[in-house]
Amino acid sequence: MDTKYITKTDLAKANGVSAAYISKLVKKGVFNKCLDGTKLKRDCALKTYLDIKDPTRDSQRAANRSSKISPAKKTTARKARTKKEPEIVIPEIEKATSKNIKDSDLYNQDNLDELKDLLLSASTGNQKVQIIKDFWTGKINQQKYLEGEKLLIPKEQIVKDVQRILKAFRDKALALPTKISSDLVGLTEKKDVAVVVESYMFELLEELSNLEDIEWLYLNV
Repeated sequence: MDTKYITKTDLAKANGVSAAYISKLVKKGVFNKCLDGTKLKRDCALKTYLDIKDPTRDSQRAANRSSKISPAKKTTARKARTKKEPEIVIPEIEKATSKNIKDSDLYNQDNLDELKDLLLSASTGNQKVQIIKDFWTGKINQQKYLEGEKLLIPKEQIVKDVQRILKAFRDKALALPTKISSDLVGLTEKKDVAVVVESYMFELLEELSNLEDIEWLYLNV
């Protein structure tokens, strides 16, 4: 698939959720503005997911909890969710989470609570490990995406600056014949003419390289 598109499966992995959950959001029309036919536009879909909060998700999580845990465990789970200390972690998460994640700001109570809810849908230890790994991979991708988005330069600004650079080149290039004409008078040898023209071309390119817009462009490539 073209890199400008993303599948529902890859979108789910990037955000640490299930493909079924993404499909539900698609059916609800959450990603309508990101559709190109039946394909999801990658950047639009990633940003839309970060911007939305599905109002049905909390109720679905509650339903999952009701079907998976006993009344006694429900009481314990409610008490655990009221605590915000990051060190409150269930053993499966502690064991399957890398040290790098634990040392990062991603390892906070909000993310841990979200992950614990996701683990309620797992029926085996291997499924729990996979959910934990996918969850942290999704959070890392979200963080990278947001950090990268802040560094992006608006397209309009790039177009405007490139237009200024091209105008400066055009103006200096058009002035070149007038500047070198006096130095070419009387020259008959091609070699001598080439030397003069070459010197003016180097001068032109040096002037262009010193433009502030050129320096800005190089610094931001």
